[in-house]
Amino acid sequence: MDVRIIVETTFENGTTKTHRLGCISRPFRQTKPEGFGLLLEDAKTMLWQLQNAIMLDQIEEVSEESRICLGCDRVRAIHDYRPRVLDTLFGRVHVKAPRIRRCACKAISDVDQSGPFSPLAHYFPDRSTPELQRLQAELGARHSFREAARIIETFVPCAKQMNTTVRNRLGKVAQVIGANDRAELAVDEDATSQALTVFLDGAHIRCRPEYQRRHLDVVVGKIESPNMSRRFGLVQQAARSPAKQLRQALVSQGWDGQRPITVISDGEPALPNLVRRAVQGPVRHILDWWHISMRVQHIENAVKGLLQTQNFPGMPELFKKPAETLRWCIWHGKVMTAGTRLKVLLIDCSRISKIDAEVREAAARVKARCRELYSYLANNFDTLTDYGWRYRNGLAISSSRAEGCVDEIGNTRMGKRQRMRWSPKGAHQVAVTRAAVLDGRLAVSQMAA
Repeated sequence: MDVRIIVETTFENGTTKTHRLGCISRPFRQTKPEGFGLLLEDAKTMLWQLQNAIMLDQIEEVSEESRICLGCDRVRAIHDYRPRVLDTLFGRVHVKAPRIRRCACKAISDVDQSGPFSPLAHYFPDRSTPELQRLQAELGARHSFREAARIIETFVPCAKQMNTTVRNRLGKVAQVIGANDRAELAVDEDATSQALTVFLDGAHIRCRPEYQRRHLDVVVGKIESPNMSRRFGLVQQAARSPAKQLRQALVSQGWDGQRPITVISDGEPALPNLVRRAVQGPVRHILDWWHISMRVQHIENAVKGLLQTQNFPGMPELFKKPAETLRWCIWHGKVMTAGTRLKVLLIDCSRISKIDAEVREAAARVKARCRELYSYLANNFDTLTDYGWRYRNGLAISSSRAEGCVDEIGNTRMGKRQRMRWSPKGAHQVAVTRAAVLDGRLAVSQMAA
């Protein structure tokens, strides 16, 4: 059988135009299993022909309508035609774009402008469609630039894609996202009375050799309220104003500049300081419970190893009970009691460490873990709270949301398995774009642009 594809275009003035796109032949006696239906290559060819026909007709109609002056309704003259190449998701289209002379009536749109203008330049300043730009940025944020270019070429009949093209497109889209975030000034009135929590963490990625450093620190996290959440990522060395970028993210979640903000992190002082600069005031910083719990677990494991030594001379209850009650004390906010139990455990380990070499080595491990936890709690004393009360009231006590963002934004796209080294600017652009992709904000940003 033979399939003919004909497209008929009807313009607003009532005229019609017919395009014969081609013919698909499927001989019955030569049909094979892979010959049924529309093949990928046939579909790509037909889509390119269909796109070419639609684009040419649209440009013709827009150009004719643009010739009419909005001030005096006169038909303006065409200055000349210039060849232009438009990149679309369904193929590269070559057109002759007219340049129209400005009217002598000095319409409002012509004020402070001189010379002919091109209607096509208004719609396609980058000479590519927003859909193609959005797909390049999204795939570039999800995969390596070279893999993103290969995926686009495989499934759609666009022009040949280069990894540099995808990378540059992602950078421009990241700038658009930042510009649109700065333009969002409205605050949701219903959200201003709700609590706002910022979960923060950092990811380490490989840095390019010319920057004379081994790793770059990418700050990632999530801003949550009872009804909304928003991911963010940035590299402080490359961001124009990291605090301002974070402040814009807070405003987009309903922050009104007055409400207190809770920050949950692992104790790195630079992370809550970034939020303090963003809000230009104090914030409530809570130490992540998981990091505390893991340090308590290290003490419990070290005590178990001490009790299992062959020549252990002491009473097991003197060592087992403090190690088991440490977690309970910190969970209920009894930090001073936990510090006392740590000191008692240190004294008991020093008392028995002179008896046997094996016992001395096991006791030294317990002492090292106790000093580590004691220093960690002392350095973050102001950030400790009653974790049990917060948990019972449904409040966050862990930065696990930020840990998830580390995997989603940092490690998945820029981790060691990707075998890539990054500049601060490139890592910042990928982090911003990938956060927008994961939140579904990329399409909205492109529409606003």
